[in-house]
Amino acid sequence: MTAAVYLAGICLLAGCGAGAGWLLARRSREQWRQAHAFGRLLEYLQAAVRYRTLTGGEVLDKAAAYPEFARLGLEHCPRFGMLRPPDAFDPALRQELSADLEALEGAPRDSACAMLARMLALCRRQETELRKAADAAARLYPRLGGCIGAMAAILLL
Repeated sequence: MTAAVYLAGICLLAGCGAGAGWLLARRSREQWRQAHAFGRLLEYLQAAVRYRTLTGGEVLDKAAAYPEFARLGLEHCPRFGMLRPPDAFDPALRQELSADLEALEGAPRDSACAMLARMLALCRRQETELRKAADAAARLYPRLGGCIGAMAAILLL
């Protein structure tokens, strides 16, 4: 009977550790999703500025209607300068993107498209790194959490 209780405790601690690892991996995946959504928004902005010749406010109003951009909080952004890059990006990249978005408001259409293309390339590079980190976290963290939980149970014996 005592062995069954010990075994149940080991399984419970290992399961809790694996669950904690899964939550950490999920957080990493959510950071990648935010970066991906911001990159998709930049693609949308570039296409809208280039082909539709809309103003910044009109473009952001139309983008706010799409559910894929809902996590970016566009309903409170009447102009490009109010857009905030996701926290998943490096601080230096966030600062650079914010400055470029501010400058985008007064730029002519051709240079605005070039600026958006450059920002998109920077975002894609960071997004690729976040995707690799999220994939590695999905593989590693649940296993590591389960192992740590099992080791804690063994140490408690």
